[in-house]
Amino acid sequence: MGRTLLLVDDEEDIGNALTRLLRRDGYKILRAKSGKDGLAIMANNEVGVIVSDQRMPEMTGVEFLTQVKGLYPHTIRIVLSGYADLEAVMDATNRGAVYKFFTKPWNNEVLCAEVLEAFRHHELILEKERLMGEIQTANEMLAQANQEWVAAMVQRDIQIERITHYSPLTDLPNRPFLLEKLEQDIARAQRDDSSVAVLSINLDQFKQINDSFGHSMGDVLLKIVAERLKEQARAGDTLAHMAADEFCLVLPGIGNAQAAADAAQRLIDLFAREPLLLHDNEVFVTTCVGIAVYPMDGVDANTLLKNAEAALHHAKNEGRGGFQYYAKQMNATAWQRLTLEMELRRALERNEFVLHYQPKIELAGGEMIGMEALLRWQSPERGLVAPGEFIPLLEETGLILPVGEWVMRAACKQASTWQKLCFPAIRIAVNISALQFKQIDLAGIILDIFKESDLDPNLGMLEFELTESLLMKSVDRTIDTLNKLHALGIRFSIDDFGTGYSSLSYLKRFPISTLKIDRSFVCDISDNSDNAAIVNAIIALGHSLGMKVIAEGVETVEQLDYLRKMECNEMQGYLFSRPVPADEMTRLLQSGVGLDMIGRGDGKNVIACWRRREHHFRTDQVVAAGWLQHPAREQRTRRFGVAGATPGRCNHI
Repeated sequence: MGRTLLLVDDEEDIGNALTRLLRRDGYKILRAKSGKDGLAIMANNEVGVIVSDQRMPEMTGVEFLTQVKGLYPHTIRIVLSGYADLEAVMDATNRGAVYKFFTKPWNNEVLCAEVLEAFRHHELILEKERLMGEIQTANEMLAQANQEWVAAMVQRDIQIERITHYSPLTDLPNRPFLLEKLEQDIARAQRDDSSVAVLSINLDQFKQINDSFGHSMGDVLLKIVAERLKEQARAGDTLAHMAADEFCLVLPGIGNAQAAADAAQRLIDLFAREPLLLHDNEVFVTTCVGIAVYPMDGVDANTLLKNAEAALHHAKNEGRGGFQYYAKQMNATAWQRLTLEMELRRALERNEFVLHYQPKIELAGGEMIGMEALLRWQSPERGLVAPGEFIPLLEETGLILPVGEWVMRAACKQASTWQKLCFPAIRIAVNISALQFKQIDLAGIILDIFKESDLDPNLGMLEFELTESLLMKSVDRTIDTLNKLHALGIRFSIDDFGTGYSSLSYLKRFPISTLKIDRSFVCDISDNSDNAAIVNAIIALGHSLGMKVIAEGVETVEQLDYLRKMECNEMQGYLFSRPVPADEMTRLLQSGVGLDMIGRGDGKNVIACWRRREHHFRTDQVVAAGWLQHPAREQRTRRFGVAGATPGRCNHI
């Protein structure tokens, strides 16, 4: 850091002489002709040393340097004085206002040396201040660390105490705690000439339940049972979680053994009468109980507990009559899941899956420019099953791989059918799961599907909708996979954009063509300023990255108008059409219906309006070539823009 020196002298010759003398030592020199000017300069510059004349108009050097001390205490102050002012200067030096003084005329070598020493002194002061600041910061950090350490030790002791005496699963006292408390209850019973009952409680066939449905579901069941038992414990009773599916309830101060049996029966009746709510499913369970009573069955804690457990074992061997627990009903949810999985496996073999298609509409021209293929399950037993009821299980079991391949194959086959009907190459979007995307041979699978379907991948008819979370996993590998698929002609869009997390630095590296705004932002866009701001930001982001933006879940004209105002490129939603089967989508493609029919449906969506308008047009009979007859076919052919239609083959759409 450079050294800045301020020279204050009203005599130009003296100022010039000092400047010539001190500049050779490499200082940055500032000049002032009065104390007032000097203070103004110091307000805008970091000055290390001041050399000031004593006799100046308006303000003496001592008065000037006294003000400097108050404002800039770290600046070193030197005064030049004649002998007549020596007394005032010495007084200022004693008060600390002046660091050193020199009399006129000065000795050049001495003055240069003293100025250099003054700068060193100034730098030492600054270094000391810096070190003191670091020391203070370190002390504060150390004090904070000590507080945190003390708090951590206290918390650790609490945790150790908790771990030592409580079950981490149910937060009930454990076996050591129960034995200690039982000894205290026995001692009190000896003094009061009363009894203590120990009830050993077991969940019948819990191991089988655990093995069949998993430890996590078993843990949930144990927590619910613990809460139910705590509700029945009296003040002064001790309820403990002994191990796995074993609980123990200590009842001090009972009158006789019959009172213990009554308590056990109440527990059995409670579980048998009132079901447990397990993941929104009612499950009936029973308990198995063994009882030991002080002093008849033992006079110390270990003996009483051992005998209560022996009684429990006997009760189970005797058929659990009266005091027994068994699982009356297996977990309904687990059974339903297993049944659903088996049905899904059969559904793939029996071709029970179908695709419905929801149109995507270009907002500028109002034309249908694509569609999303949506999986449905036409179950013989359940009817048409919505995807939310079975797709999570497909992903969990890995069935999403064969089913997902079926979806791509069916979508491409349908695209090929439409292409043979001379419809233009319309884009079909398919949702891809993370498990599918991880397949090493995904590009090969898709290429085979294209060949089987007799589709040219370069037409860009297939689009994959991917989630943000999928894209952000193993980014380098994701980019490599995307580039390989993109080279095949696959287009990509990010589904539900804004609900996950994306890195903008990565986003621009992905070959993404479209951002899809999640329906949660669209649903109340016209009257929710926050959602409107988010939608506006997504549209601006997409356009700035050269991407198109589509809004899904558009259901009202107000939403449509707002999206048009925001210059959103495309829309998808019930305002135009619900997802429809392939045959109905074929009729839509042939009709050329678009957003121009908005407002003609008396509150209905576009397709409902079109159906009423076209109610006279029956499509049950299809001509041999596969085309639907319609009086306005030539007009709609021009509107739909069929390119390359072969005369005699495609001009009768």
